[in-house]
Amino acid sequence: MAAGVVVAALLVVDFRLTGPASRQIPAVALMAAFISAAVWATTSLTALLMRPSLRRAQGLLAEEADLWGSDREFFAPVRRLMLLGALQTLVNLLIWLTVYPLALWASVLTCGAVGLPARLTGLWPAFVSGLLVAAVATTARTLLALFRRRTSRAAARSLAAVLLNAAGLALASLVLDGVRLDSAPGWRQALALCAVACLFMLPRITLSLPVPGIASIVLVGYHCLVLWLICAAFAFVDPRLHADGFWQLAGAAAIMWAAEWPARLAVGRVQGADQPAPVLPDPFPPDHGFPSGPLY
Repeated sequence: MAAGVVVAALLVVDFRLTGPASRQIPAVALMAAFISAAVWATTSLTALLMRPSLRRAQGLLAEEADLWGSDREFFAPVRRLMLLGALQTLVNLLIWLTVYPLALWASVLTCGAVGLPARLTGLWPAFVSGLLVAAVATTARTLLALFRRRTSRAAARSLAAVLLNAAGLALASLVLDGVRLDSAPGWRQALALCAVACLFMLPRITLSLPVPGIASIVLVGYHCLVLWLICAAFAFVDPRLHADGFWQLAGAAAIMWAAEWPARLAVGRVQGADQPAPVLPDPFPPDHGFPSGPLY
């Protein structure tokens, strides 16, 4: 969370930390603790409210199905779990869009009340700063997951996807005339590219359709919409990301989608390896009449 606060303070124009480092570090720590507490309280309350419904659905799945009952009763647990999954996704979206910006704004006010140097002016800068904190904090947690044996490989694939998207956006800014970053020092441009990639990876969806190529077209269109929203949000960020026109935006989204292909391919291979091999039917069932013991 502290990494997200620092990145937002470096990029968002109307969010600044002033004064010596000895005063900025306590301000960052206070804001990170405030935001973490708000997010933890919201997620804990949501989990507490959803727990009875989840246990009910799991209990219904554990019961023996009534084959003579109605189809509505038979698929009721599955529908309940799907509804809970959609509700959880909606709650996560609301946390990103509301809890992070409001918690950041409240933490800045708290820093001002205790005399720590932090300044955040404007509604939209607070919203963009909160989104940056959420995206960078999520990526930082993925980075920490590299040091856990059970999650190291999945974390490596997620971080590779972030870096590949950043590289794809950098390539798009070089080959497409209408896609560019404002002039800034090299480290600020690299930080902005990584921030865009983190935001780009925050609302992730997966799609599988039986018609070849349709899922890729839909995903590129969705990525184009996400990239357009990021460009609109980066109006308050220095250096600003520009995409002049729809086709330039679509081209940048397509290049980022193509650059991320190795990471998606690795995820697909892992998911395929995790699935058990199909069990072939026994050509000689138990009632075939053959002796089951050794033949003498």
